[in-house]
Formats: sequence, C-alpha cells, structure tokens
Amino acid sequence: MITVLQVILAAVLIAVAVNFVLYAGKNERVLAIDAHQDFTVRHPRVFVWLAVVFFCFLCCVFLLLLIWHSLDWISIVLLAVLAACGVYVLLLALVWRIRVLEEYIVTYSVFGVKKQVYYKDIRRAVVTKKLFFMETALKKYRFSANVVYREEFLLRLRENHVDIERYF
Repeated sequence: MITVLQVILAAVLIAVAVNFVLYAGKNERVLAIDAHQDFTVRHPRVFVWLAVVFFCFLCCVFLLLLIWHSLDWISIVLLAVLAACGVYVLLLALVWRIRVLEEYIVTYSVFGVKKQVYYKDIRRAVVTKKLFFMETALKKYRFSANVVYREEFLLRLRENHVDIERYF
C-alpha cells in the first residue's frame, strides 16, 4: 500500500514540476528593445527552471538511495553524470550570452570565457529551425535558435553586412 501511495505522490509531483516549467516557458517577460541600441542575447529563463526542477529530482533520488541503503558506486557515478548535465544547463542559462554593441559583439561561453568579435570578422550566420550558427575566421559558434532577441541580433548582423542564410 505504501508503494502505491509513493508512486501516486511521485506522479503528482512530476506533473506539478512539468506544469511549472511549461508555465515559466510560456510566460517569460521579454522587454521590447530597439535593435539599434546595445542589448544582450541570452537563452530563455526556462533553462534555469529546468535546472532547478532537475536538481530537486536528483536530490530526491539521492535521498531515496541513502534512506534505502542502496547507494553504491554505480548510482554515485550516475548521479554525478546527471548532476554535471544539470550544471551545464544552469550555466547555459546564467552565464552564456552575447553582448551586442555598435562596433562588435562580446561572447561569453558557458564557463565565462569572454571573446570580442568584430562584425567584419563574421563570415556568415546560418539560422535553422533549431540552431543558430555563426562562423568567424577563428571559431564557429553554435547555439539554440530560441535565444531571446534573435531577430534583433540578425538585424544588427544584416546592417553590418554579414551574410545570413535561413533554413526553415
């Protein structure tokens, strides 16, 4: 009887978590900006909520394994790999961004590495349904096409004579 109640409780908690993440994803408040002023391209804040829900899930699994004394080295390795994936998503939402300025852009990687790229160094940009590619002389940048202020960024690239290809 206890296991049935635990399964029902887990199903309800999972449904609440999924509902919360979907609600947070649909209701993100994005300010309207002028594409000719400086702005920052970033991932949607729903990535933060996904990471929070994921870490709550991992903590629950860890506590269950600890309570039932089923904590062995395989479960520790699996939890560590899952936690690393969650940290990556969290850093993607909090650290990764592209600062768009008048003469150049500044990219910040997931780990905080900052690079300045002039518009003349950008060879081309490719936008597909799910990905955004930006090719420079030194590096190829690849990120989600669902970033905030994508169209303003594309407008700024177009104004600075960067070739843009769209595939939908």
